[in-house]
Amino acid sequence: MDGNRFSFSPANSAQIMIWMILFLILAYIGPEHWKLTHLIAWAFLNTLFYIVVANLNLYLYFPKFLQSNSFILFISALIGTCLIASPLKLWINQFLCQSESSPCAEWITDPKFHFISLLIVGSVSSLIRIPFDWLRVQNEKKTLQTRTIESELQFLKNQINPHFLFNTLNNLYALTLKKSEYAPDMVLKLSDMLRYMLYECNETVVPLSKEIQYIRNYLDLEKLRLSREANIQLNIEGDSEGIKVAPLLFIPFIENSFKHGLRNHQGAAFINIYFGISNELNFQIINSKSMDMPGFGRSKPSGGIGLTNVRKRLELIYPDMHRLNISDEPDQFIINLTLKIK
Repeated sequence: MDGNRFSFSPANSAQIMIWMILFLILAYIGPEHWKLTHLIAWAFLNTLFYIVVANLNLYLYFPKFLQSNSFILFISALIGTCLIASPLKLWINQFLCQSESSPCAEWITDPKFHFISLLIVGSVSSLIRIPFDWLRVQNEKKTLQTRTIESELQFLKNQINPHFLFNTLNNLYALTLKKSEYAPDMVLKLSDMLRYMLYECNETVVPLSKEIQYIRNYLDLEKLRLSREANIQLNIEGDSEGIKVAPLLFIPFIENSFKHGLRNHQGAAFINIYFGISNELNFQIINSKSMDMPGFGRSKPSGGIGLTNVRKRLELIYPDMHRLNISDEPDQFIINLTLKIK
């Protein structure tokens, strides 16, 4: 309900219905021997007074005084309005009674009745407005929260894209210096990945199959870059058809496994990536551990998004719908991420 303008919202439509019902009630309980035209005029004019008092209260006094915690001013304004309106309402009722030959009920010409009835209508309108205002505030908070989450997710996602592009261009530059035959293939894969990032990752969710293809391209590019042998495996179990996930959700883990798992490693370096699709989506990555690395997430190279970014995205996109476990063992890291499929 807007304090400054009227619109045909559900709340205002309900108000119209209330006034129509009140009009019918007044017409029913009005003097039974009156002419129909006088009875309708009497019911309409009395209803009009209630409408004026209630709407002054709803759209002027309530937002101006009560919402600013000026309770005394609010009560004073409401009572003052009733004191001004009740004599005029009484005079109209007396005039209509005098125009009829049949007597009126005592309450119709009772000053106390008109003042108290106006005061009751004004007070009840306040009680009716309070829950509508509460619902409006809750909806505004929800909308603001949604916009905040969307902005934060976009910020976190934007941190991923430049980071990947920076690394890949460095790799491409190194291959062109060597005049490698793999450079054209790398350009094509990079083009596919950029197309995915620029056009498809703007959606809230993407097909899991496309996310996996993006990871395959990323792994192929990293394999071309590596100057040493490493065992890199990607295994998929289950059907990804119809499954959708947040875009670029898994790539930070994979990037970190390359940065931290293959650097200064003694012995056979490896990265094993696994997707298991059933009632839940299980993602696991196990990688060898560099000898100079104190722990995943604690040593973060310049430009890395870090584990904080990943955790934040999971909390925003999958609240109470994910489990993330990270195991830091002497010679390897194990990451297990389980997502409830939406």
